[in-house]
Amino acid sequence: MMDPYSVLGVDKKSSQDDIKKAYRKLAKEYHPDKNDGNDERFKEVASAYEILGDSNSRNQYDNQSQYQDFFKGNDRHNMSDIFDQMFGGAFSGRSNSKGTDILMDMQVSFNEAYYGCSKEFSLNGDKIKMNFKPGLKSGQRFKLRERGQPHQFNSNLPNGDLIIKVHVLHDAQWIIQDNDIWIEVSMPWFDIMLGTKIQVNTPAGQIFINVPRNSYPDKTLRIKDRGYPIYGSERKGALLCKLKATYPDLNEESFEYIDKVKNNFKQ
Repeated sequence: MMDPYSVLGVDKKSSQDDIKKAYRKLAKEYHPDKNDGNDERFKEVASAYEILGDSNSRNQYDNQSQYQDFFKGNDRHNMSDIFDQMFGGAFSGRSNSKGTDILMDMQVSFNEAYYGCSKEFSLNGDKIKMNFKPGLKSGQRFKLRERGQPHQFNSNLPNGDLIIKVHVLHDAQWIIQDNDIWIEVSMPWFDIMLGTKIQVNTPAGQIFINVPRNSYPDKTLRIKDRGYPIYGSERKGALLCKLKATYPDLNEESFEYIDKVKNNFKQ
């Protein structure tokens, strides 16, 4: 796996805002819909942002990288045996008191993660059904006790656990940061200044939001409880709507009018 920091062109000291800006720039550059887009590169960028765009999964990746750096140059089997002796197999999935844990990756779509879903699969001849609440995130783990491998030497001991690790497929339409959803809305500059009501898309459908009078380009409007669901809660994050100004062509009459009223603008 490529280092997500290298893919986005940022370093480990970069802020979440810097990471988001880097992702937006690269996603726009390599988007497959562009004539000179690059689908494979776009997927790399999306996967990297999936890890670094959320502070929890970023911390998890950073911590994992620290352990990998520690083990570089060492015999992994020998080091694993040392840790097994010291901690009873906690680092390898082995334990003297139960069988071996099984780690299984499970992919879910963005919509499944947003709304919640049920997943069925078979393991060792058994059919297992899992119900997930809204707000799943990549890296989340769920433990099913005693659904893992039996103990290698003692059948009287309980099986290990089945650990499900969730991977949410990226949807380029939405930028998720923690539980907030970022979107950009393009609109004429005079609507931004004068204020208006606009219709925007959210994963849950279209909503209307008010743009206050005397707003300005690149202003971010925060709409509470319209973002990404908080797992295990009835609440959601915020929808963060960034206003991007467009500048339509004006006729001579419009220029004359602006020239007459410009002195009324507050400095």
